[in-house]
This record gives sequence, C-alpha cells and structure tokens, in this order.
Amino acid sequence: MRIKYEDEAKLDLLGIRDYYRDVGENQLAMRMIKLIRSDTNALLNYTAPPYELVQGIHRLVVAKGAFLVFHRINDAQSVIEIVHVRRSERVTASEKTLIK
Repeated sequence: MRIKYEDEAKLDLLGIRDYYRDVGENQLAMRMIKLIRSDTNALLNYTAPPYELVQGIHRLVVAKGAFLVFHRINDAQSVIEIVHVRRSERVTASEKTLIK
C-alpha cells in the first residue's frame, strides 16, 4: 500500500500551513504539516475505523487530536487515498464535503 493525497487534501494542507504561518511563523507551519503527514503514515500499518456518516470513508485522528484525516482504501490499486484534512473541532463532515 501507498498513500496518495487527493487534490482537495493537498489544498487542505496548504490552508493549514498558511494558517499556522499567519499565527506563528514558517517553522511552526512546517512542524504542523510534518506532524500531520507523519501521523497519517500510520495508515500503512493500521486501518482507521470507518467514518459512520459516509460509506466507504475512514477517519484518522492525528496531531494529538487537533486534526482529522478522511480517507478511503482503494484495494484494487493498493492505495490509501487521503480525501480531506481538517481541524477536529469543526462541524461534522458530510458526504457532500468528502465525496466530490
């Protein structure tokens, strides 16, 4: 298996980076992105629980609970597809926000 960040997830990471760059500095922003990506790599050895609100999507809690990584498993291509990354305290994710 390998991990692939979909375009929407890449944009999410850029938004997170920009936010931390604004409230802190570049070093803080890069540290947060590195932490999110590092924690996401756990998916190579671990299956996160399914996300109960959207069929076929799983949810992983990363960065000490600060962020959620939504992903699907594409067994046919041996790929874990990261579809969305967001702060955990936001409104519940729906099928509309996760499936494009």
